[in-house]
Order: sequence, then structure tokens, then C-alpha cells
Amino acid sequence: MTDTLTRHRADGKVRDDGKVRRLWRSVAYDALLVPAGLQTMADAVLGEPETAGRRWQRLAAYRLGKRDTAPVGVAGVGRVFGYGLITTVLGLASWFVMLLVLMSVVRGPFWGFVDHGAVEPGTWGGPTRAGAWTAHGLIAVPCVIAFLFALRGIAALQSLLVRPLYGPPSRKWVLPATIVLVVGSLTFFWSWLQQL
Repeated sequence: MTDTLTRHRADGKVRDDGKVRRLWRSVAYDALLVPAGLQTMADAVLGEPETAGRRWQRLAAYRLGKRDTAPVGVAGVGRVFGYGLITTVLGLASWFVMLLVLMSVVRGPFWGFVDHGAVEPGTWGGPTRAGAWTAHGLIAVPCVIAFLFALRGIAALQSLLVRPLYGPPSRKWVLPATIVLVVGSLTFFWSWLQQL
């Protein structure tokens, strides 16, 4: 039995190119969390929890790169609304992490193209422009990788959270871990907004 993300080459060797693809699918999944969370809350208000379950089933199948045609379970309206609210907050946190990825790329490996001012003595890698550019690039690359894996973790946690809407129940640790992440994200957003 082979995984759908594992490819066989002509010489019979197996090549697993699914890890990068799953990472990018998780990032795309994260990008859709805010609109999907808002739609989930709207489904709960309109009394259509099955619609929300089918949506999450399709999104989870996309994230994992497989098809899932199991029947959708029925969850209560309050539970569906709560999952939509939590998902929206996780989506906003994901968008912020995506912004950090973009900033790390722009201000890291491409630092010299966006910063044309004088290199100050306290600049990372200074006093030369080449040293500062190199230092910014070397610091940004591990940050980008860490942020991408944080996005993958958010996608995995959120998909485990909403799994009861369309499939088997989640483990008991999923809801508390998600609540801790949501409260931490809201606290961070609040403190960040206070600095603006």
C-alpha cells in the first residue's frame, strides 16, 4: 500500500515529495481560516451545521492531499459557532505569522534592496553593507523556516479541533491547547495594538 503523496520513479525507487507539498497546503489552509471561520459562524446562525461540516471535511481533505467521502456528522449550533469563532482568531494569528514570513524574506535575504540608508555601527553585521546584508539574510532564513512550521502546526491543531464536525471526535488535549493558543494570540494582538 502506498501513500497518495509518494511517487514511484521509473527505476523502481520511491521518492517522497509530499512533505513540501503538505507544508504549502497547510499554509494555504491557514490563509483560508478567517473566511471559513466566518462562514462557519454564519452557518451556525442560519441553523445549517451540516454545511459547516462538509466545508471542513473538504478543507481537511485538501490539506492532507486526499479525498474523504465519509458522511458528515451533526453537531450542535453552539458548538459550530464556537469552532467558527476560534477558527477566525486562529486565522488572524496565521495571517500575522504570514506577514512575519513576508517581512523576514524582504528584510532578510533582500535587505540590501529595501534598505538604502547608511549602515550604522549597531546594525547587525555592520559596519559594512555586505556584512549587514549577510547577517540579515543568515538570521532571516531560520526565522522563515520556523514561521512556516508554526503555520503548519496551527493548521494541524485547527483541523483536529473541527474534526468532530465531520468525523471522529478529537483527543481531549486539542480543545485546551487551542484555547491556550487563542488566548495567547489575543493577548499578543492586544499588546501589539497598544504599541501602535
